[in-house]
Amino acid sequence: MCGFAGLVRFDGHPPDEARLRAMSDHLAHRGPDGEGITLAGACGMVHRRLAIIDVLSGQQPMTLAPGDDAGAGPQGSTTPAAGAAARCGPLTLVFNGEIYNHRQLRRKLERRGYDFRSDHSDTEALLYGYRAFGDQLPKHLHGMFAFAVYDADNRRLFLCRDRVGKKPLYIRRNPDGRGLAFASLPATLDAGIDRPALKADPHALHTYLTLGYTGEQTLAPGVHELAPATSLTLTADGHADETVYWRPPPISKHSTALGAADALEEVLGEAVGARLEADVPLGCFLSGGIDSSLVAALAQKRLKQLGGGPLRTFSVAMPDTAYDETAYAQAVAEHLGTDHTVLATHPDSAAQDLEHLMAQGGEPTADSSVLPTHWLCRAAREHFRAALSGDGGDELFGGYDRYRAMNLLSRHRWWVRALPVSDGPPKSRRSRLGRLVQAARAGAQGPDAQYRSMIHLFTETQIAELCPALDVPQAPQALPGFPEWPDRAHAAMRWDLQHYLPHVLLRKVDRASMAVALEVRSPLLDTAVCDLAGHLPTAVLMPKGRPKGLLREVAARHLPEHIAKRPKAGFAIPLDTWLRTTLKDAVHARLTDGRLQALGLAQAPINRLFEEHQSGVRDHHHRLFALHQLSLWAAARSGTSA
Repeated sequence: MCGFAGLVRFDGHPPDEARLRAMSDHLAHRGPDGEGITLAGACGMVHRRLAIIDVLSGQQPMTLAPGDDAGAGPQGSTTPAAGAAARCGPLTLVFNGEIYNHRQLRRKLERRGYDFRSDHSDTEALLYGYRAFGDQLPKHLHGMFAFAVYDADNRRLFLCRDRVGKKPLYIRRNPDGRGLAFASLPATLDAGIDRPALKADPHALHTYLTLGYTGEQTLAPGVHELAPATSLTLTADGHADETVYWRPPPISKHSTALGAADALEEVLGEAVGARLEADVPLGCFLSGGIDSSLVAALAQKRLKQLGGGPLRTFSVAMPDTAYDETAYAQAVAEHLGTDHTVLATHPDSAAQDLEHLMAQGGEPTADSSVLPTHWLCRAAREHFRAALSGDGGDELFGGYDRYRAMNLLSRHRWWVRALPVSDGPPKSRRSRLGRLVQAARAGAQGPDAQYRSMIHLFTETQIAELCPALDVPQAPQALPGFPEWPDRAHAAMRWDLQHYLPHVLLRKVDRASMAVALEVRSPLLDTAVCDLAGHLPTAVLMPKGRPKGLLREVAARHLPEHIAKRPKAGFAIPLDTWLRTTLKDAVHARLTDGRLQALGLAQAPINRLFEEHQSGVRDHHHRLFALHQLSLWAAARSGTSA
């Protein structure tokens, strides 16, 4: 787990070494265990290392020169596999993440004749793997990863991300197309150069105000994130080719619940076991919810089989008892026999922590759970360097109420849309019914518009008022790539898996954890688990409409009944209250400091949102947090106080 960056120039000029060093400095928080800078002709690479596997070796950038694999037989040393660059020359690699099948990959390559120098470096396995398989290498990998390989002889750069987007990779093409910059964070791309004028990409700004996050196109003009399960190849003539190497499987029309729980338990057990390898202390986040509790149970079981000590589990105590789940976590820990620790949080630093995370990351999010996630990671980092988490359970197994709502409206939209729209506190039954009615009415434009109504942050009308100069469409825009499936709940899950999960949840976890150099591993997002869950219809995943019904059936085999049946709580903070108390002044200062106006937002509607929230007339905490994040981004982007 690390951070990396690089510059490629095919215009005859060498990469700017001073800029490379500035990029390395910006990534220092992601890798306190080592730094490397390599210039290889037209390409310069930097790496900051957090050592988890093969601590004593595995330094990067790692180079494989011709002849280094001289022990390889005819298959390895002279003829690359299909998809490889013909006659690969010196290869230089930088890599962020973990390859969980690196030992199997190593054995496969050794059978081809490759002679490894290290004992168990997954970085070296990647490098030899690219020598053998070329651009087809990602299909051989299981793990969380982003990496870059430069082939000096062929003047060719290869970039790649893992299947679901656990590890980030941002790119900015040079204006002439003859090169690019890449980095683990968007803000790193600005290191070492004059700060550009404050400006937001209009498409990304519209996406952010609509959904509360940006997609592959970032707010910074010209900067985009390589999509999950995608590779990019840049050649010396400036040609860039993006290839999708994996897609979630289609839904089976014939699968039943028979044997599904057994199959799920088996692949989950294997996924958890693969993520227990570490040469440094490892723990497990435990909230007391279904996802993290099941991961902890399977990890504890595996450690016992290996003759190891008890799993170390950690939960974070929230300051507000209504949001504190430590009692449930403690009950799970006692049932499993883990070595459990409850970590304290310090919410008085919330405003400063948000500014710090923005300065490091460089992209806003409307998900306020970035704060408790960061607090958990910061406290846990004092005890271990790697942690297991339960991320992905909701998107794969149907954990959100909106999935049930999609199926309900597929049958009953015709009469639900006729009900009056009611209002009330955000989580009240009356308010939830009102949102359901609005979604039913939006469904006249199709299921994607219906789902968009359920997840939007600001409506098109509100965005037009907020940003008068922004080219806002008159009608709500379709969600890009929303599946046209009869199974509406599964269509929503698939869209979330490919959009909400990587752009919100995984982005949040990466920023919050790597801010303190902590690696977080997600067994529920293992490829085999994703393939199984993606293959099963909603009737199997959510029997009788029960959220995560299949996952709960497996959980009931390992956890107390009251935990296995416990409804979803979420990892949240009392933001609505804090915006009237603890965070009131800090947020108000950011909303009125002129930076949002510099981005084209009008001050009057922002003031009205703030005043309505303070008076209790409306609860706008989600929207106000999103605008606060946008103001922080503008401040960081302009190089002023952030």
